[in-house]
Amino acid sequence: MYYIPSEHGTHQIRCIVFEPRYGPSSPSKTKPRPLHFTVHGGAFLPAVAEQNADIAHRICNETGAVVVSVQYRGAPRYAYPAAHDDVDDALAYFLTPTAVGKFNLDPNNITISGLSAGVNLGLSAAQKYPGKIKAAVSWCGAVDLRLPPWEKPKPAGFPKSDPLAFMLPLFDAYVAAEREKYKNDPRLHVILASVDKLPTDMLFLIPMVDILLHEETEFVNRLKKETEGTDRRIEGVFYEGELHGFPELAGIVSDFKKAEDSFQRAIKFLKGSNEKGGWKWDS
Repeated sequence: MYYIPSEHGTHQIRCIVFEPRYGPSSPSKTKPRPLHFTVHGGAFLPAVAEQNADIAHRICNETGAVVVSVQYRGAPRYAYPAAHDDVDDALAYFLTPTAVGKFNLDPNNITISGLSAGVNLGLSAAQKYPGKIKAAVSWCGAVDLRLPPWEKPKPAGFPKSDPLAFMLPLFDAYVAAEREKYKNDPRLHVILASVDKLPTDMLFLIPMVDILLHEETEFVNRLKKETEGTDRRIEGVFYEGELHGFPELAGIVSDFKKAEDSFQRAIKFLKGSNEKGGWKWDS
């Protein structure tokens, strides 16, 4: 566990760092390792870095990357851009020569992931490093915050009566007061970001019974069109019948096989990116 000084206040940013266990077939321990940076979801509400611990642990074990799970300030106490500032500062720290040396990182082999709000925060932070973030994995990504949750288009199969409807104002608290002021800001609305500022390769794992379906589909289609004819990979995988947050709810309200499929695809995608950077992991 590490506490990183904020560049936007006097507080510290809490991170958990996962390091791989080496086996007889692993690369040399002196070889610089990929960095994977993952951001938890939760509607920009207060949470802990442990929320992504299972994902982080799995990515670490199966790719050999050093994985950082970051914790950030949340609404309603802290509105935009507090969470974005925290994630930006954490990623910036792990790209410094100090962190690169301490954790034996390859600064040219960096990937990110996130779930829901974490996708927004990760892709936002990535925009500061055009061409440097080699791959991103998005689960249920909140990429367009220009509309409040209750105004987003509902997909086919969405429940007529939303049991969480009473919480929607809370889910919107991070952005509500700043929405009009920042309506054209790609840092907040990553759907507006230039493709040249986003990670090189991107995998979107999208549940189809989710109010984010429309914006994610639009985003994927635009990115595919704008990268056509290049060697960049933009992939969207759609999970029929699955709800928002399905990877975290496997066997509870979501299909275990579909959740597992999303993890397997994510690992394969990240390993492929790491291998392009010269890192082949076999524990």
